[in-house]
Amino acid sequence: MIIGIETSCDDTSVALVDMTGAVLFHRIHSQENLHESFGGVVPEVASRAHVDVLPSLVREAFSVSRTRPGQLAGVAVTRGPGLLGSLLTGMAYAKGLAAPLKLPLIGVDHIGAHLRACVESADEIRGKAIGLVISGGHTHLFRIDKWPELILLSQTVDDAAGEAFDKGAKILGLSYPGGPSIQKEALRNTLPLLPLTRKNIRTESPWDFSFSGLKTAFALLVQKVGITPLTRPQLAASLQQAIVSHVMDRMEKIVACESPEVLLVGGGVSANALLRSRLEELALACGMVLRLSPIPLARDNALMIARHGRELYLAGHYFPYPYKALFPYPRDLSDVRSRKTPRPS
Repeated sequence: MIIGIETSCDDTSVALVDMTGAVLFHRIHSQENLHESFGGVVPEVASRAHVDVLPSLVREAFSVSRTRPGQLAGVAVTRGPGLLGSLLTGMAYAKGLAAPLKLPLIGVDHIGAHLRACVESADEIRGKAIGLVISGGHTHLFRIDKWPELILLSQTVDDAAGEAFDKGAKILGLSYPGGPSIQKEALRNTLPLLPLTRKNIRTESPWDFSFSGLKTAFALLVQKVGITPLTRPQLAASLQQAIVSHVMDRMEKIVACESPEVLLVGGGVSANALLRSRLEELALACGMVLRLSPIPLARDNALMIARHGRELYLAGHYFPYPYKALFPYPRDLSDVRSRKTPRPS
C-alpha cells in the first residue's frame, strides 16, 4: 500500500491506496472553524492543529482499513508548495512513520497532485494539455507536454482567486471560506449585476492573473452601495462574476495561443459552479476535452497525494532510507518561472 499525507495548508488529510490505485481509506479533517473568526488561515494555528490531528487520522486509517504499517510500500507526503510550518509538520510525521520500517519517502508536488485529481488515471493526460490550478493560494497555468512535467505559462502577479473570494466574503460579513459563501449568497440575487472597475487590474502579460485591484474595487463598491439584505446577494453575485470573467479572459487567450487538446482544472475554486459552466462552454466551443476535478477532491486532500505518490513510486521517483534530502522546495514557484515559454507580444 501507499499512504498519503496532506498538510500543505489548513486541511489535515490521510489516504490509503493499494498498488492498483484502489482507495482503502480517505479522510479530510477541516480547520475551518479554527480560522473562521480571522477570515483566513493563520499559519501557526494551522500547523499546531496538524500536530494534534495527524496521529489519530493515521491510526484511524489502519484501523478502518484493517491493515497495518508493515504492509506499506512507501509513504507519500506533500513536499510543497504551501505554508512552511504545515509542510514541515507533515514531512516530520511522514519521516517518523517511514523510518522505523525503512520505507521510501515519496515527495509529492502539491500543484501536480491537484491536476492529477482531475482524472481517474494519469493515462488520460495525453497529447497537448493545459492545466489550471486555482485555489486560495494558487492561480497558475501550466503546459503539460509529458506528464508529470509541468511548464509554467502564467500565474497571478499578486493574490490568488480564492483569496479574492475570501476577502469579498469577509467584507460582506459572510462565513469563511469565502468561495462557497459567495456562491451561495449569489444564488439569492434578483437584481442586475453591478460593474466592477477593471482599470486597476494590471498584469505583466495578457496571460497573467491579478486580483488585488479587483479586491480594492469591490471594497469601494460595497462602501458606495452599502450592505442590506437586498444588496448583499447582488454584491456577492457581482464579485463572483468579476472573478470568473477575469479567469475566463486569460483562459480564452491561452487556449487560442496554445490550442490544447486537453484542459485540466483543479483546486478549491474549481468547485465554483459558474466557473465550471464557463469552462464547459469554452471546451465545447474549442473542441477540447475538459477534465474538471471532482468537487469532493477539489479541496486539499490526501487521496490525490496517495494516487500521485503511487505512480511516482512505481516510476522509481522516491527517496530511499536514509533520507538525504526532501527540501528545499520552491515555495512561490519562482524558480519554475525561469522555464516559461516566451511571453506573447
